[in-house]
Amino acid sequence: MTNFRISVVVPAYNCDATICGTLDALLGQSRAADEIFIVDDFSENPVSSLLGNRYPDVKVIRHERNRGVQNARNTGFAEVTGDYVLFLDSDDILCPEFLEVAARLLEESPHCGGCFGSFYKCFDGDAGPFLRDHQPQDPEVEAFSQDEGLTFYLNHTGEFIPSFSLLRKSVLDGLVREGHLFHPELFNNQDFHLFVRVLATADVRYIKNPMGVYFLQPESISRNQEKAWSSRAVAVELLIELASDLALSEFHVAFLRKMRAIAVRRVARLLSNAGKRGQAVTSLMKELRRAPSLKTFVLLLLIGLGLHRKTLTYAGREY
Repeated sequence: MTNFRISVVVPAYNCDATICGTLDALLGQSRAADEIFIVDDFSENPVSSLLGNRYPDVKVIRHERNRGVQNARNTGFAEVTGDYVLFLDSDDILCPEFLEVAARLLEESPHCGGCFGSFYKCFDGDAGPFLRDHQPQDPEVEAFSQDEGLTFYLNHTGEFIPSFSLLRKSVLDGLVREGHLFHPELFNNQDFHLFVRVLATADVRYIKNPMGVYFLQPESISRNQEKAWSSRAVAVELLIELASDLALSEFHVAFLRKMRAIAVRRVARLLSNAGKRGQAVTSLMKELRRAPSLKTFVLLLLIGLGLHRKTLTYAGREY
């Protein structure tokens, strides 16, 4: 195996209760990271003060104002020098073998752009039961070509998340636009936007064995459905605009357009339920002009007539 370096970027914001557990698991890897950058996105309690002298080899960069996780990742990426990069959230826990297994798979397949790992899902904040029962084993790996990987991901977007995705830096460098790897205006779905571009560019490997513990915090933006789905619609539209640059197939472009329409309709229903019918109608009319659809038209009609909730409850189907 050739010599290589692994860089880790940890975006952090008000993570007092979790950051040390995340770092302890990272520093306990069977194959150590070569450099670790924490980007403090203007936390109320500065991360450097929280860590003290406990992690002398970890470099902390602090934003002068809160700029969002996507910009924290961009700040960290601008500093990394490794061959492989991991964007690790400040509340997730890596299983001890992840970096070793993922890096080995990438070293064995120089054409691969990334290695994605499965993970345990935890909602109560206690990773203990998962880690106590976890036993490292020979990884069950699925190899995806560009088209296969992108199709899989578009059908299973929740399967890949940054904390358990080791990415080849040379591939990421080719995806930088206007100095940014992550789109600076995407406050949610920025990882989706990146992963589609990676999967459209290179083959990948998928480790089906759990490689860590993923936490969904109560205050997570992913629990704000209106923001999450609005951002998904924007992220998908940005990808459609890049279709030529990414050499996306007609199938994948059509798939993305369908995803955008679904996201717009979900946002419209949420807006209508919140009493924002005017905003819902405006967004649906815009989508209808871009891509005529019976489902979009029916939902526009129902919301416009104020019949949305009653009809959906009665019919038991989604428009």
